[in-house]
Amino acid sequence: MFLLLLLLALLPGSALWQGSADEIGVVGYVLGPDGMPVSSGTVVIQSTNVPATTPIEPTGRFRFVPARSGPLRVTVSVAGLAPYTFRLTVPASRAIRLPVIRLDPATYFRVRFVTPEGETITTPQLRRRSFDANGALIDDIPGGDGVSQQIDGTGATIIGPLPRGITALALDMPFYAQTRLPNVVVNGADALIDGGTVAVQPGAVLQIDLVDETGAAVPDLPISLEDTRPLSPLPITQLRTDQQGRATFERLAAGRYLVRAAALGKCNGRDLFIARTVAVPAEGTHETRFVVSGTATFRISSPALGALKGIPVSAMPDMPRPPLPGPLRGPVGPSLLLRILTITPCRGATDRDGRVRLASFPPGPTDLAVQFGNSTYVRRLEVPVGGHEIAISIPDGFLPVRVSNAANTQPVPRALVTWTVEGGGRVEATTSANGDVLLEGVGIRPGVLTISAPGFRSVEEPLPEPPGILHEVALVPLPVTTLKARIVAASGEPLPDAVVELSAMNKIAAPQVAVTDAKGVVAFTDVPAGTLHVTAGADVFVARTIPIAEDRRADVTLALSRGYRIVANVELPAGTGPLRVRMLNNAGATMENALDSASDRRIKSPGRLTLGPLTAGRYVIELSGAQERRTPIEIVDRDVAVTIR
Repeated sequence: MFLLLLLLALLPGSALWQGSADEIGVVGYVLGPDGMPVSSGTVVIQSTNVPATTPIEPTGRFRFVPARSGPLRVTVSVAGLAPYTFRLTVPASRAIRLPVIRLDPATYFRVRFVTPEGETITTPQLRRRSFDANGALIDDIPGGDGVSQQIDGTGATIIGPLPRGITALALDMPFYAQTRLPNVVVNGADALIDGGTVAVQPGAVLQIDLVDETGAAVPDLPISLEDTRPLSPLPITQLRTDQQGRATFERLAAGRYLVRAAALGKCNGRDLFIARTVAVPAEGTHETRFVVSGTATFRISSPALGALKGIPVSAMPDMPRPPLPGPLRGPVGPSLLLRILTITPCRGATDRDGRVRLASFPPGPTDLAVQFGNSTYVRRLEVPVGGHEIAISIPDGFLPVRVSNAANTQPVPRALVTWTVEGGGRVEATTSANGDVLLEGVGIRPGVLTISAPGFRSVEEPLPEPPGILHEVALVPLPVTTLKARIVAASGEPLPDAVVELSAMNKIAAPQVAVTDAKGVVAFTDVPAGTLHVTAGADVFVARTIPIAEDRRADVTLALSRGYRIVANVELPAGTGPLRVRMLNNAGATMENALDSASDRRIKSPGRLTLGPLTAGRYVIELSGAQERRTPIEIVDRDVAVTIR
């Protein structure tokens, strides 16, 4: 073996590795569990628009050009390996070289479906949705690099590889009930998660008749049914009633479902909807009827003032917000889901007798809100069929509250303060800029004072009665969910355009990647709880990782040391095939975690490889494959060039 070692005194370090990182585009390098570059795969880039994809090249590298700066969600998927999702903040330059992406072994889920008679269902049709630690939907990977479904020798279904996070699954196929499986938590600890054997039933039928206040059928009215459990992979079923006012939902598994329907007519010009929870048995046909029109009449008074006239009143049937994402448009316009998302309460004002009448208001559970000068009195009521008048007596009494920050005694504005009486109503208001609020109509009965504000722990304080004087409450700030890191050189000079990665001990939390500004500062939001790891790297500087405890998130500073690169021309005999490249320190330990994404892990001879950035010291380049080479290298104070023959 002939070795030529040359120290390049005139070659600036950054020139060896900047290259395409200075061009517009996001550049990445993907390694498998063995530390070698993957040979194929798909990268999905999700912004506010339709997801885009780019392939991983046979060298393990990929590149895409984002349309604009800002946040992206990126998922890297390689067949047979665990998908890797991270959040990327694209800088204004739209140029960034990502940290090395190291994929883990895949996690699969196994489940066997059988009929009521115990026969294996060999071709189950499944619906699947995966979510990250924040509940955000993880996009599917198109083509052969995404999650696949196979049948093993026992007839069980194998699904995977699954992304880190929570995967929700449901069987949805003709002749069988839509059967939801327990959510699967994927953290990489297990290669195979066994879901056992699931016996699938034929399912039940739910027939819902929509009628008006006279009992007449209401045809052609939109109605929907959805799973009440969160993160459901099952779609919201949207129908319209037939000419007999009936909607039929089939193949339902036993459980509770939320049914939504549009109310008939408009209440003071506003669309309203009803929502009812229906328990469905395991089999048979279940029938129920909903009244979707009527009139609501309320008479508002107080013990001291009698009838309250000229008071603004609003009411809305109980309506849980629908889950998203979901179908926002139907075949002929906005879907029922979109209409529900945009509804507002029906409003009116009391007359001289304290009475307000709301036409086209459906019967059922309703939240009534009475607006006073400083606060709002809210009462949950049951509006009867037929619109009989409901008398509401609002208690007298006031409760002044002052909310402050327990850490610095400063007032907390925009805090929601609520006084709730068991079996009665509640009074709520938002604090002013000085942290004060006045609750009206609190009465003298025992209740619970609840205070919540963004960035603070909520407080629930039971009280035997409303205090007769100013009641002061100090809120404790929540752990900081943002983190700022300052990246500097050993001299203390800030390092702009350094690439910083934030990761959590919680393996289902997606890492975040961003670039420092001109002052060497980068900020991360929605930071998970627990211990974090911050890794920073920059041109001609050695990457460094530090742990950040939950109570040590202020003033995070990383000082990076100057690094150097090794450029090697490999001139081994032709036909030696691909060679694996490893970098070892003088003690024989791998330097893999110190190498950046510009460093090569595989090379063909003849070829040229680059490794770094590395601190001064002695190292060994190890080539393995059809040929074996161990080349000692010493870095002193500059980049090194070497020829391996």
